[in-house]
Amino acid sequence: MFAEQIQNGIIYGDQNFFVPPHLNFGAFVLEKILEHNDRVALINGETEEQITYPKMVQKIVNIASSLTDLGVEIGDVVAIASENRLEYFVSSIAVYCCGGISTFFNNAYTKNELTHAIDISKPKFMFVSGEVFKRHSETLRSINFIKKIVLYDDIESSGNDCIRYRELSERYVDINTYKPIDYKGKNGTCMILYTSGTTGLAKGAKITHLNLIVACQQPHFGSSLSRELTSLFIAPWSSTMGQICGLQDIVHGIRTVFLTKYEERLYIKTIEKYKVGYLTMPPPLVVMLCKSSIVNEYDISSVEILFVGGAPTNPKTITQLKTRYPHIKHLLQAYGATEATGSVCREMEVAPKEGSVGPIVPGIIIKVVDPETNKVLGVGEPGEVRMSGPAVFDGYIGKDKKDDFDEAGFYKTGDIAYYDKDGYFYIVDRIKEIIKYKAWQVPPSELEGILLQHPAVKEAGVTGTPDLLAGELPTAFVVKQQGAIVTEKEIVDYISDKVAPWKRLRGGVIFVDEVPKTPSGKILRRKLKALLQSVQKIPASKL
Repeated sequence: MFAEQIQNGIIYGDQNFFVPPHLNFGAFVLEKILEHNDRVALINGETEEQITYPKMVQKIVNIASSLTDLGVEIGDVVAIASENRLEYFVSSIAVYCCGGISTFFNNAYTKNELTHAIDISKPKFMFVSGEVFKRHSETLRSINFIKKIVLYDDIESSGNDCIRYRELSERYVDINTYKPIDYKGKNGTCMILYTSGTTGLAKGAKITHLNLIVACQQPHFGSSLSRELTSLFIAPWSSTMGQICGLQDIVHGIRTVFLTKYEERLYIKTIEKYKVGYLTMPPPLVVMLCKSSIVNEYDISSVEILFVGGAPTNPKTITQLKTRYPHIKHLLQAYGATEATGSVCREMEVAPKEGSVGPIVPGIIIKVVDPETNKVLGVGEPGEVRMSGPAVFDGYIGKDKKDDFDEAGFYKTGDIAYYDKDGYFYIVDRIKEIIKYKAWQVPPSELEGILLQHPAVKEAGVTGTPDLLAGELPTAFVVKQQGAIVTEKEIVDYISDKVAPWKRLRGGVIFVDEVPKTPSGKILRRKLKALLQSVQKIPASKL
């Protein structure tokens, strides 16, 4: 089977997709939603508010028609700056239907982060929650290209630049006569997503209608067991993981429970309350489930599947999880990227392999190359993942594609991986995040996975401390379990017993209250580097 997928070292995922002639992703979603009858689409797990698929369709066409009347034209950017809420996907899908481009700002953005993102995408219209408006109204009103601000909440505001979401959504439009924009087969930008910024300032990735149509036709987690499984989602819908997984759930007719913020007890309580069947989560939440004492107070036996993305999950953590929760049938890992419109590789319920992120997904083409020589590598040879295909994005706003794509048109991910004889991929680490100790390469994620096996460690992040002789010394930032007593030497020795000499924590251990992460759960290496500069300590190699 895999032999048929690989040609001259290039691995091809299935490239057979239905592409509607109108090529409007919004219209594609509407067509899918109408197949779900009276099913519940979304539930706010904290407030119990919910929306059914038929009501969602009605709201979408109402908002889309209203946006057209407000002056949204083909190619106009419309931003959403809000916590997760029922109105979120209604708003973005409506934007696609009327020809606009959706973009998403995290509701926790600082003023500088918000202005940076706004400067990239230059939205003419914005949907804003009351919380965000109260915090950033002065900034938003100072930007002259923002024409209208649509407020989700009924809060105090003055000026003609604001309008209530309620006024747009309650305008009735007949869903049988409403017609989304027909692009007549011409592809274009549909969505702007921002890279996670783990190593620097975020960039705006241009996601096309075709990208999203393809991504939403990829096989869905849980679909082979039962569409009746309820999903619980915690990632912000401003993130790539939040957007793509959320849209896939909607297209496949899944009932999704969401939360606006993560709080351990609330998360576990919500699983019990809604008898959640599968969880979409970053690796830190897997560790939480392994180590939480709160779980014992609740019944979470409904959980059958965990879909884990954002970073590799250590195989020993997976074993611990399945031992503690024998009712969990599968922990399925994925390797994804904003630039791939979601998943690049993904495990399915059938024949997962320990430590793997699964085979290539439909819509993606991969080659693994030596990043220095560009030589295409074979089975078992780690190299940079480069990708192409109809799910791969159209480049970054304001950047020449030559900077990020090779001569054959493959996007250079900067991720190091290898694949086995069956076509299953294994992620090693990021090129830019690999620690260089003398002539040796040390993957931070490997050390983080081992650290999380220590009973006193709740969270861990690893980076390199600059050293004149060695280049970099592996250094760990550790969050202790509540009430745990452990010393730096104990953790250094624990790692030394389990790794090759060059991977030891020669830069020592720094105890912190939290490890900085993106909303989707990725460790922010640049912030770890910044923390290093503020800490004066003796390297462990000299203790």
